[in-house]
Amino acid sequence: MQVLHINFSSGEKIYADSGKLLSKSEDIKMTPRLVGGIIGAVERKFTGASGMLTEFETNAAGNLSLSGVLPGKVKEIELGEGEAFVAEHFAFLAAEESVKFSMQTVGMGAAFLGGAGLLLQKFVGPGTVFIHVVGDIIEYDLDGTKSLEVDPGHLAGFDAPLKYNVKFVDNIRTAMFGGVGLFLAKFTGSGRVILHSVSRYKLSAELYLEGQQAMKNKK
Repeated sequence: MQVLHINFSSGEKIYADSGKLLSKSEDIKMTPRLVGGIIGAVERKFTGASGMLTEFETNAAGNLSLSGVLPGKVKEIELGEGEAFVAEHFAFLAAEESVKFSMQTVGMGAAFLGGAGLLLQKFVGPGTVFIHVVGDIIEYDLDGTKSLEVDPGHLAGFDAPLKYNVKFVDNIRTAMFGGVGLFLAKFTGSGRVILHSVSRYKLSAELYLEGQQAMKNKK
């Protein structure tokens, strides 16, 4: 599992997802933060993330370490002025203070049939955002000539200008026996799409089944 190490200079400040702290220097101050007030906290709950963020700041040099919950890698997203990136549930790790945090509402079909949730997390630059990708990082750069279709469970994030929708798989037989579910997420336009090589949903299901089998074997 990769870890995000941040070296602070005096007066620097970042915010991070709650529960992702590994270690910090004594001088770094932690403060719970409601992004967007009560409404923003409720919206974050809808994404499956914690309702609070944690702000880190220091008046002296220091070090901070953060990580995701599942084994994976950290991806750095550089955003220019006004550029936006959208991340799925649980992917957000940390961001510079200059990055604005909000919600990206997707269509009802994409929300309930695409497996990505009704609300995604949106980050607007300038600044740097760090996300945690389960497994390895797979990145596609779309030039607008062709669309990309992915299993929604592997989606980590995408550039906001991309059009995100869902489509039914080719046929019923594929849906029943293809192992990818009923729907695929479809991206159209120009921009990058970042995927998890491991679906957190499938990993959770496999671990649950392994645990159930282990319990049966003990009886």
